[in-house]
Amino acid sequence: MLPYRYLLLKHDDAIRVLVLHPSLNSSDPLICTIRQARLSDASLEYEAVSYTWGDIAQKRAIYFYDGARELLVGENCHSVLWHLRRRHGVRLLWIDAVCINQENLGERDRQVRIMDEVFKRAFNVTVFLGEQTTGSRVLFEELAAADRALSLGEDCNRPSPNDAIVQELEALFRRPWFKRVWVLQEVCAKSFGTMMCGSASASFDALKHLYFGYSQNWRVTKSCWPLALEWIYRPPEELSTPQFTLWNRLYESRKCLATDPRDKVFALKSLIGSAQSEMDYLINYVQTLEQCYFEIAGFLLPVIGLRILTAIRHPHEMDMPSWIPDWSQNLPLNLYYFVVESLGAAVGQPAPRLKPHNDQKHEIRSFPGGENEKSFELLVTGCRYAQIVDRSRIFWFDSTNDAENQVKGLYYSIVSLRRFVDTEGIRDDRTMSDHLGKRIQDVMSLIDGHQLNMHLTRWCGRIMHDDDDFIDTELVGHLVESLQQCRIILMDNGELAIVPGNVRYGDVVCILSGTDSACTLRPDRNGNWTLVSGDCYILTESFKFPNYGWFLCDDHFLLQEFASGGPIVVQVQYA
Repeated sequence: MLPYRYLLLKHDDAIRVLVLHPSLNSSDPLICTIRQARLSDASLEYEAVSYTWGDIAQKRAIYFYDGARELLVGENCHSVLWHLRRRHGVRLLWIDAVCINQENLGERDRQVRIMDEVFKRAFNVTVFLGEQTTGSRVLFEELAAADRALSLGEDCNRPSPNDAIVQELEALFRRPWFKRVWVLQEVCAKSFGTMMCGSASASFDALKHLYFGYSQNWRVTKSCWPLALEWIYRPPEELSTPQFTLWNRLYESRKCLATDPRDKVFALKSLIGSAQSEMDYLINYVQTLEQCYFEIAGFLLPVIGLRILTAIRHPHEMDMPSWIPDWSQNLPLNLYYFVVESLGAAVGQPAPRLKPHNDQKHEIRSFPGGENEKSFELLVTGCRYAQIVDRSRIFWFDSTNDAENQVKGLYYSIVSLRRFVDTEGIRDDRTMSDHLGKRIQDVMSLIDGHQLNMHLTRWCGRIMHDDDDFIDTELVGHLVESLQQCRIILMDNGELAIVPGNVRYGDVVCILSGTDSACTLRPDRNGNWTLVSGDCYILTESFKFPNYGWFLCDDHFLLQEFASGGPIVVQVQYA
């Protein structure tokens, strides 16, 4: 059969609308028509579909021109259309896999730039979560009852959901849709929408009431309220500049997934507010992933400055300079560098906002690279703080229970922290002592327990006040954010630090002017340096606001000049 051929879109605001034809027989093939339309047309009506592509290797056909031509789509797309098809009357839809010519990269660029308008203009957004199961059927029956109460304008004073419904709610949140980055802008563009699981449907309002126990106003599960749902009810605020807003959104969405890593950035365009058009030039599917991330760094640097290095807690192995963040990573980062524009203001201290470009202490220089390409180095100034002489094993947490057990073992192994552990059922073993190593364990034991607890969370956890104030789920969460895939190291000045697991003996912790955190650099025999991490936490009050743990770079410590360049090369000159 002949394949369907797309006609070029004729206008900047042009889109395609899929006309899904009805059928009385559910086994009939899907027959469609595609119309071109303009978003500026006030009479335009359609509903937009938010879903996940799933495994696109499994293809199924939809048909055009009364079955004369076919278009192969993924299994999920086919399933969505099958469930949305009516018995009588056409359905007008916008669904990306069909309405965008995915093989035309220029068209993809242009359509992604107006994606928020596509969803905003739709009269409804239908969210398809996947096929129905026996358990999801029970859950959606509960949600339907909640919707009936809400439709009558009544308070949703239903009994708190039983364990079976809570388990199905948790299973629902594990479905792929809640993890995808594209859905953030799709649902945030509209103030209303419908979610479907198979052929069952419910409102987001019903889901919210259920999650918070109806009138009880407390969460019925430990599962986090998904980010997409959080932003439906509490849209993220627009910050002072589009650069800082994007910086914040990149942090907030870092655990979201995308089939194409470039979409980890592109999908956020409409979420940066009124100045989103400043990001239009960044959306370019012709560029490689590395070129994309380099352009993003160039967009952020004039405003974010060297704080951009704090997004590189863990190094990347991509073919781009080491000072450029890899936004495909989803490992923890430090919240405060992404939500607070002035660290001084966050702790009640006078401090300037982000510095303009001409005040910042860095310079980007280009030099010839391989195959007639240019490489770029970042010239900065700073001081060598200390060298790594010992390191613990890497902390690696597989689950909540695993994290709780490791944290209890860690705290029990340090005398000053043992007071915060409920010792019932805990037995002495050398597992954590061996994990830390004797020298590091001895130095940790010299630090006051309350201070050490705060240092281990990078000052993000709560202060432990009393001897009966034991480790809880919240503290474990902060420790996971701080220590996941990291080590505790001992430096040649006798201090400790938390650094990424990739560090080696001989790596150097440095203080770079204009940054908000210490960095780790690796020297080679030629006097060049590799940036290992831009977010190292030193367990000391040096360079910090007293009692808050904020890292400060003070100009009078500037001793030498660094140039970070090449794929992963950093050069240093001594002052």
